[in-house]
Amino acid sequence: YTPSLADINDAQVTLTLTTTGTGTCENVSDFLTLTIWKAASAFAGNDVSLCNGSTYQVLDASASNYATLAWTENGTGSLTGANTLTPTYIPGAGELGPVTLTLTVTPQGGAVCTTPVTDEMTITLTNVWTVDAGANGVICSTGTHQLAGTSNTTVRWTTSGTGSFDDDEALDAVYTPSLADINDAQVTLTL
Repeated sequence: YTPSLADINDAQVTLTLTTTGTGTCENVSDFLTLTIWKAASAFAGNDVSLCNGSTYQVLDASASNYATLAWTENGTGSLTGANTLTPTYIPGAGELGPVTLTLTVTPQGGAVCTTPVTDEMTITLTNVWTVDAGANGVICSTGTHQLAGTSNTTVRWTTSGTGSFDDDEALDAVYTPSLADINDAQVTLTL
C-alpha cells in the first residue's frame, strides 16, 4: 500500500481485508489502522558571503516534522544557538574561505522514521580590505609626488584634478600635477 497525499495529511488510514464467503459462509473482514508519520524536512538557508570579523545569524532556515534539531560547523569559529533554527556563527580570528553549517533534524515517529535529514549552507568569509593612501604631501609646482599607499588587495588611484599617474594601479605610483592642478594649488588623490 502506498499512501496518497490525502492519507499522509490525515496521518492515518484504515485498510480492510475482506474474504468472499462460499455457499452459506458469510464474507469475513478485518481491518487495521495505518498511522503515517510525515517525513522530516530541513532547509539550512541560503549561502552567504561576508567579511571576516562579521557574525552571521541564520534567519532563513526551516524544518518540519522533526523531534530534535542540531547545527554543526566546520570552521575555526564558534556557533551559538546550535539547537534553534536561528543559530549565529562567529568566525575565528583571521578565518577565511568557506565555512559549512549543517542542519540535522531527527524525525518524529520514533522507531518508524529513523533516518535523520540534513541540509547545508555555506558562509564564504573574505578579508576585510584595508587601504591607506599615506600622508598628505607638499610639492613644488615643477615637481611630481611619489605616493606610498598600502593595502591588502588590488587598488587604483584617482584624482580630483586632471593630472596623471605613471601607473594608477601601483601603490607607489608617481603623480604629475596638471596646469589646472597647479593653478588650484591643491588636489585630492584617492586610493
